[in-house]
Amino acid sequence: PLSLGVFLLIRENKQEKVVYAEVPVQPGRKQAVLTLSSGQQVMLADTIVHVNEKGMVISNFPDKVLVYKIMNDTMKTETIYNTVTVPRGGEYKLVLADGTIVWLNSDSQLTYPVAFNGDTRELRLKGEAFFEVTKDIHKPFIVHTSQFDIRVTGTQFNVRSYPEERESATLAEGNIQLEMNRHIYRIVPGQQAYLQGQEVKIKEVDLEHAIAWRHDAFSFKEEPLGNIMNELSRWYDVHIFYLNPAVKKLHFTAWFRRNSSLEEVIDILKKTQKINVELKGKTVTVREF
Repeated sequence: PLSLGVFLLIRENKQEKVVYAEVPVQPGRKQAVLTLSSGQQVMLADTIVHVNEKGMVISNFPDKVLVYKIMNDTMKTETIYNTVTVPRGGEYKLVLADGTIVWLNSDSQLTYPVAFNGDTRELRLKGEAFFEVTKDIHKPFIVHTSQFDIRVTGTQFNVRSYPEERESATLAEGNIQLEMNRHIYRIVPGQQAYLQGQEVKIKEVDLEHAIAWRHDAFSFKEEPLGNIMNELSRWYDVHIFYLNPAVKKLHFTAWFRRNSSLEEVIDILKKTQKINVELKGKTVTVREF
């Protein structure tokens, strides 16, 4: 028995110990789900997809852009709708039938007609999107959110409409008008209209900061930590847990690329010596420094 015990002890010490390293949390990537008028869902990721939607050819190209192209006159008489849903940890770009380009941010959904028949071009947004609208003075382009409508004829602008967050519209080029409760608010480039309760406010903004996501960056200027963590939560698809909820009101100024790993972002925030941040799996724990 003594010899057997010594043998087993030596064998155990010689066995290699396996260490499982945690995989770094990666940034979001181009991914989305296309829901056709029939209810069929098509995954848009790394594969090339070609779908015929009653005369409309929808193609997902290698550079991950969804493009609509009318192939016959059927689409000029019938209005059918598609929906693109971008999950947390994703983003996607699509080109509508009129040539309008839309960039969709994480956790967003856009419902739109595959062909714009009638006197208007109308669609509905949940989440955040940047629009580069093809000009057509005879057919206004209208974005509906849960709180307001944005009407343009051809311009570049950003709309943000996440639940439990302040809705806003930021104009980069041209002119837009925001319509809410039968009131019309006109916005010029460099301005942002946002909701404060049920009231519309307009302010001047730094476009590089206000629409940084469109240029593959995060830019925060004296922004509450709660807002920053909401952005990171969506882009990296992680859960944020606050040991002290009051910490969400601390303000930070920071800039980093959206292709940074979450660990790199956390290191930047920790260097401010205002907060301590720990990452375990898909949970980020935040507390005061």
